[in-house]
Amino acid sequence: MTRKIIVIVPFISLFCATLVQAEDEYHPFLTDKFNIDIGAFWPKTNFDMKVDGRSPGEEIDFDEVFNFKNYHTAASINFRWRFGKKWSFWAQGWDTSSSGKATLEEDIGWENVIFKSGSFVKGGIGVSVGRLFFGREFSLSPQHEFGMGAGLHWMELDTFIKGDVLINDGSIEFQRRSVSASFPLPNIGVWYMYSWSPKWVLQSRVDWLSASVGDYSGGLWDVQAGINYQAFRNVGFGLYYKAFILEVDVDKKSWHGNAELIQSGPVLTMTATW
Repeated sequence: MTRKIIVIVPFISLFCATLVQAEDEYHPFLTDKFNIDIGAFWPKTNFDMKVDGRSPGEEIDFDEVFNFKNYHTAASINFRWRFGKKWSFWAQGWDTSSSGKATLEEDIGWENVIFKSGSFVKGGIGVSVGRLFFGREFSLSPQHEFGMGAGLHWMELDTFIKGDVLINDGSIEFQRRSVSASFPLPNIGVWYMYSWSPKWVLQSRVDWLSASVGDYSGGLWDVQAGINYQAFRNVGFGLYYKAFILEVDVDKKSWHGNAELIQSGPVLTMTATW
């Protein structure tokens, strides 16, 4: 299935230059050694996958077949540590799960079994993502910061379907089929921040890469942009929009096929800096 996705990421220019205060007035995100965001991510999930048996099968559109909710809540955490004069380390993670029930409108093939049209089935996915990133600042002033770096995303995918399947002798029986995978995907990335007062900062970042690692090959986009308000010296609140896109081919004995995942939605966080 071909999907066309347009993600607009606002790399902020100096359109707020007239609002800039004196040079010693800027958001703590630009100077503090540590900051941490803890909050919630409300992604809309689109997930297609294929599990081939002896012959290639059709992709299964999980969110459409199993009527996943448009948005669900996931915990999200992000940590940054500045070390040295220009270097930073990030660690970020989120975990989501979705499941649904449906009466199949057409047959679904999973390896060498067929879930028959008209059967009542349940299906679900679980996605856990961990992001590690090292970056260097290349342009820095009291009001803005631009940097580049590299890192990796550690992915864990779990999927299942359970319901009535057609057996080789023509009989029907209840079965549960599942596959899972854990793998790293390296990436490069850039980020930009702009602050026009001690209370406000605009942030944006993009991670991307396409690579092969062992039994896995694919690519990802991880994009986030938004704003943070510093309510107190060490405590603030952030509102962002996030889009995560993954395409991976798997060539393992337990899973030969592919998966396409899109998660996009708002992120609301409470932040601490020191």
